[in-house]
Amino acid sequence: MFRSCRWKIALWFVSLSSLIYLALTFVGGAYFYSSLSRSMDQQLKIVASQIGHAIDLTSQKPKFREWLRVVQTEPARSLMTMQLFDQSGILLEHYGPIGIPKLFMTESEITRGDLTMRIRSTKLLHEGHLVGYLQLELPTDTRNKLTREFLLTMAVMAPFVLIAFGLCSYAVSGMAVKPIEELVGTLQRFVADAGHELNTPTSVVQARVQSLERKLAKQGIIQKDLTIIASSAKRMGRIVSDLMLLAELDGKQNQQTLTAIDPTDVISTTVSEFYDRFYDKDIILQIGNMEQATILADRESLERIISNLLENALKYTDPNGTVTINCTTAASEVCISVQDTGLGIPRECLPQIFDRFYRVDDSRCRESGGSGLGLSIVKAITESFGGRVELDSQVGLGSTFYITLPLYKSVQIAQNLHTSVMTI
Repeated sequence: MFRSCRWKIALWFVSLSSLIYLALTFVGGAYFYSSLSRSMDQQLKIVASQIGHAIDLTSQKPKFREWLRVVQTEPARSLMTMQLFDQSGILLEHYGPIGIPKLFMTESEITRGDLTMRIRSTKLLHEGHLVGYLQLELPTDTRNKLTREFLLTMAVMAPFVLIAFGLCSYAVSGMAVKPIEELVGTLQRFVADAGHELNTPTSVVQARVQSLERKLAKQGIIQKDLTIIASSAKRMGRIVSDLMLLAELDGKQNQQTLTAIDPTDVISTTVSEFYDRFYDKDIILQIGNMEQATILADRESLERIISNLLENALKYTDPNGTVTINCTTAASEVCISVQDTGLGIPRECLPQIFDRFYRVDDSRCRESGGSGLGLSIVKAITESFGGRVELDSQVGLGSTFYITLPLYKSVQIAQNLHTSVMTI
């Protein structure tokens, strides 16, 4: 149980860490992309402010002066497309790589076909009059390439980061679960020890009450108080027995002898013991579809499962109702179902129905002598056999409990495969 809890904590931690890492990757990529764009804009701004000496504004139309000499002395500027436009936005001259031959005054980045350029346009004034425009264009290939490399680096690092997160989370979850494991272990030992200590006095009380009843009966004295005491002692004995069984199952100390058995035989035997009790309450108890199969289980524990389910159906099914038990096989599993036409269980109560001491109808359960542990025992035993418990219920229509257990052949094949792997 605690190992499973530890793995779940580690899995949740890794999952959340993965989401955070993914979010940080996208945020980091966006920030990196934005930073490179700002850097390009700054570069365009600096060049635009320094290139004024290379433009002749004395004529009616601007033109570059001795531009080849400037390019030779400052070759970095040749990476940028430089364009001169007249007042009407007609391209006059351009230098550097091929750009987009159109004036853009408001846009900062333009895409035309396969070409994407970062753009900065400025007005050219001479003696206060507009004579044209200077437009600088810088390709975004380098920025896009660096951004892709950043994202690729984060993607390559992701498996190693997640493995590190997984190892750390498993170690931390182990430290977090250890105190809980020790506390639960102490509680389990207390329940087991208390159960053993209470078992003896409870048995003595029951025996002495029965002896006293017989003595008084011989004298013609009938004491209702003794009947109440006997009933309460019997109920206490059942609670102690259930607590001891759950403590053993939780602590994996239950020494069950798993053998290959046919569940239909166990069902028939157990149902026959309940016929009179159902008959007395005017409830029809019937056996439905019975398909023979072989499972690996403990006969006494399987009887306990079926008995608890029938007890539950008996408590919550009104007179003139029907309880049907089936045993069917499908694929590699056996399904035992107990269906009743009883009160049903509200939808909001379904998640807690297998919790210990949980009762949907507390007053009715106490009147019938229930301890609130029956369904918890059903689930614990079923899971110890490698099976699962499912429930389908509707208020006013009844409930159906499904006990699904693996077929013996499937268990045997899995054990053989495990043995083969260990041998290899």
